[in-house]
Order: sequence, then C-alpha cells, then structure tokens
Amino acid sequence: MAHEHNTGQDSSRDSNHDAGKHDTSQQNAGAIAAAPADDAETREPAPSSEAAHAGAGAGDTPIRVVAQAMILPLFFVLMFSLCYVSAFHHPIPRDVGLVVVGPDAATSQIAAGIEQSSPGSFEVTTSTDLAGALDQLASQKTAGVLELGQELTVHVASGSGSLVAQTVERVAQGIAASSGLPLAIDDLSPLSAGDSTGTALFYFLIIATIGGYLSITVLSQVAPRMAVGRQLKVLGVMGTLLTLVSFGISSIFVGLYNASLPAVLITIAVGIAYTIIVGMVSIFFNKLLGRAAIFVVMSFAIFVNFPSAGGAIPASFLPPFWEAVHSFWIGSGAMQSMRSVIYFDGHGLGNGLIILGAWLVLAAAALFAIARRDKAVPVAPANEEKNEVLTPAGSGV
Repeated sequence: MAHEHNTGQDSSRDSNHDAGKHDTSQQNAGAIAAAPADDAETREPAPSSEAAHAGAGAGDTPIRVVAQAMILPLFFVLMFSLCYVSAFHHPIPRDVGLVVVGPDAATSQIAAGIEQSSPGSFEVTTSTDLAGALDQLASQKTAGVLELGQELTVHVASGSGSLVAQTVERVAQGIAASSGLPLAIDDLSPLSAGDSTGTALFYFLIIATIGGYLSITVLSQVAPRMAVGRQLKVLGVMGTLLTLVSFGISSIFVGLYNASLPAVLITIAVGIAYTIIVGMVSIFFNKLLGRAAIFVVMSFAIFVNFPSAGGAIPASFLPPFWEAVHSFWIGSGAMQSMRSVIYFDGHGLGNGLIILGAWLVLAAAALFAIARRDKAVPVAPANEEKNEVLTPAGSGV
C-alpha cells in the first residue's frame, strides 16, 4: 500500500510538473507572438499633434495641401472673369475707318454728320476715287466704303468680322433714310455658308492654343528632366498632328471657307507654326518656374491671348487696353494671318506674320538660354535619383 501511495504521489508530481511546463510554454508562445506587434508599435512614430490637427476635418489630407490645390481654380475664375468681362462687356466702335466716295460737297457733309453723331466711333475720310477706296477695303486698311450716286452703295468686308460689317451697314442705313436714297449692300469678302458668324477661325485658334500648351504641360509632368531639344521634337510632332486633326474635324462642319487649296494649306501652316510657338513659350516657363508655370502659361495663352486676338470681338471694338495688346500679342498675329489668307487673298498677311515671327524669335532665344543653363547644372546620377525616391521622408538618410 505504501508503495502504491508513493507511486501516486510521484505520478501527481509528474503531472503537475508537465502542467507547469505546458503553462510556461503557452506563456512563452504568447510572449513571442505578442513581441512583433509590440515592436511594430514601438517602431511606428506617433503622429504629431500638428499633423493630427492639420488632418482633422480633411480625411487623410492636410488642410494646407487642400488649400494650396484650390489656388489654381480660384486663379482661373478670377482671371477669366477679369480678362473676358473687361474685354467683352461693352463692345463699341473706336476709330473704325470709313471712306465716303462721291462729289466733294456731298461727301464732306456726310462725313461731318457721321463724326458729329458718333464722336470717336469712326475715322472718316472722303475721296473721289472709288477704285482706290475699294483697294483700301480689300487690304483691310478701312472697314467700309460709302459710295454716293443715284443710290447709296455701302461696300463692306464681312471677313474682317461680322460686327464690323453690321456697324458700317447701320451707318449707311441711317444716311439712306435721312437722304431718301435707296440702299445697296456689296460684300467684298463674304463669310462662307458654314461660318455665318465668322468665328470658326477663332475656334480653330483656341483649339490650336490648347493643343500647344497642354502637350507641354503634360510632358513636363511626366518627364520634367527631359532636355529642351527632345521636348521640341515632341512638340513638333504634336503641333503638326493636333493642328491637322483640329482643322480636319472643323472642316466637317464649316467646310473650307470657300477658299482655294493654296489658301487652305497656308492657313494650316500658320496654325502649325502658331501651335509650336505657343508650345515653345510653355517649355520656357515650365523649365524656368516648374510647377508654378501653369499660372503664367494660362495667363499667356488663355487669359490675355483670347480676348485680345480679335476673333470674338474685332480689335476696333475692344477697350483701349485690349486693342493695344492686340497690336503685338501672339493670338492676334495668328488671327490676322489666317483671316488675310482666307478672306482677303493674302492682303494684310505681312502684319500677322511679323507678330508671329517676333514671338518665334523671342521663344527661340529664351529656350536657347534655358538649354545652356540646364547644361551648366550637373544632373544627379540615376542611382542617386532612385535612392532619393525610395528613401522615406524624415529618415535622415
């Protein structure tokens, strides 16, 4: 019996010992399992109170980042409202050229009446040479010709802008009504049937502008370190492609403006050149200003360019500031060139090409300077750039 009792005690001690070892093993296993989580919590830095405060109310994005992102739409709305409304809110004629042709006594009386009834609106001259006056109209040196005779014939050129032609016609209607003469209207450069408002070329200009600056804006985002020479090659391809696509699609709706094939080809060439020049200016500002370039490029290509181009409102109907900008801005050069080719057989083309040429020279000189600057700045090796990207911010490496 004693032996059996001792054996029971030994068995009990063994069982207790095994249970103790089992409990110890479970505790150790639990500690080991919990260790990585504890270590991870130790390694993960606690968010600062400033970051937590900044992220409050904006999800995971700090309020400062959201505010900075909203600067661009705010800038766009402010500039669009300021530039477009100030330019287009009240179009009135300013020094619009008129030539009154006929006997001296009659023309002088009519010219004085026009200037008295509309001071500052028209610049009226008199002449007895009808052919010379019509040449001035065909070369865009005047806006209309009033021919006195058995009837009053008003000669206009709608290709210069339908608003200009309509204004000259209203002046003639008033003179015909007061003098009792029948009125006849002669349009030397009528608009095509597909472009009854005369704005199709302006829309073509808008699309070409967007194609030029947007191509470079995207390229500067995906390849900010691309050399100027390579960017110009991309721009050349995209400028040509986008201009051809734009003109081709627009021609489905407006046709070819009743123009000859050489005139259409010259217009497309002007569009390509204009698109590339806009892109060149965009390259310069993106290289110079980086991410902030979008504000300058949009001001250059959209906010100042379109109101002053003379496409929506003729330059002689714009406020003095915008009329002055029209005399040298790039969009004006393109509009003058294309209108001259399509509607005036090339008369007046030289002035538009001079403006475009001046912008081309300026853009080329600016890009040359930027390219030299980039060559003088050492470029970090590829492995260093890679390490810089992969190194966590704030790691101190």
